[in-house]
Amino acid sequence: MKDTQFIIFHLDDGKELRGGQRQTLHLAQELNDLGHKNILVCRKNSPIEKTALKKNIEIINLPYIFEWDILSALILKKKIKNILSKNKAESVILHSHTSHTAALSYLISLFLKVIRIVHRRVDFKVNNGLSARLKYAKANKIIALSKAIKKILIEANINEDKISIIASASNIHDMPWDENNFNDYKKKSKKEISENFNIPKDSFLIGSLIALVPHKDPENFLKSAKIVLEKFPGTHFILAGKGELLDKLNTLARELNIQKNFHIIGYQNNSDQILAALDLFVLSSRKEGLGSVLLEAMNAKLPIVATNAGGITDIIENNKNGLIAEKENSKELAKYQIKLIEDKKLRKELAEEAYKRRINFSTEKMAEATLKIYDETIKNT
Repeated sequence: MKDTQFIIFHLDDGKELRGGQRQTLHLAQELNDLGHKNILVCRKNSPIEKTALKKNIEIINLPYIFEWDILSALILKKKIKNILSKNKAESVILHSHTSHTAALSYLISLFLKVIRIVHRRVDFKVNNGLSARLKYAKANKIIALSKAIKKILIEANINEDKISIIASASNIHDMPWDENNFNDYKKKSKKEISENFNIPKDSFLIGSLIALVPHKDPENFLKSAKIVLEKFPGTHFILAGKGELLDKLNTLARELNIQKNFHIIGYQNNSDQILAALDLFVLSSRKEGLGSVLLEAMNAKLPIVATNAGGITDIIENNKNGLIAEKENSKELAKYQIKLIEDKKLRKELAEEAYKRRINFSTEKMAEATLKIYDETIKNT
């Protein structure tokens, strides 16, 4: 078989296809293109597996029964040894893309000589206990999505020298539009989305694509919408996503009496079309590793209002390529939405700058930076 410089096992136990899973797939695909062997280690029949198969990414399935799952570790050890018997590689890299798979990679390292790379994508506090020390402090290298996440890891007594920052990325070449047909695609998308969800076609449309979970704070978005509607009652809102807060949000929309203008539409496969249909994108998080959905919004040439949670400000510079509101402050979030409804020129300027800056977050740059970390880690191990 063809010699390969690296064999990379990407460990992701996600049960849904969220931003983190999309980033894992972006990385595996780019590294494949650079000539390295990439294998996704995931749950059978999971959304990430189904998407990876469409992209011709090699798969290994594990049960991922619980965090410190020795059965999954033994299964993977056997599969790795079998792959190594058929492939020559400079090094075997276990790249954990979730907290639980970082535990699995540690267990594997007890049996095999591997390089452990651990990705930290969320800005939740890391408990400074034995589990965290084994998962993070014992890793060869940690990749944090943002400065905020790096700070949290350092506060958990993780050696700063082990931590590098690589932001999320967007595949800027894999969009259903190009420079020449974007306006036509946007017009068509707005027409179809308006018809599908019974939205007046000429209304100003504000939206967000997020998981309906507490740290994304979708209640903040609804409360801000109530304020916006008091001044601009013809505005409509779309919230796409699924999660544990769905019923609570539907109830809140009725309590705020905004259910006719606030459309909670569940998870949608046509995220590009929804983004293209919007006039303004909002991210209302109270915690956020980085906010990779913002990169998709930038690709769609949208003006953005986001909070200052976590690593969002690594992407959005206030008054440059978006507006930043204080997190958990629905009044301020609404104020900036109103500002952009009223100021078409500012909307255009922010959207154009965001579109320019998307180049800084390309999947190619992410892969190159990650490959450099692999190289440096192997040399220093």
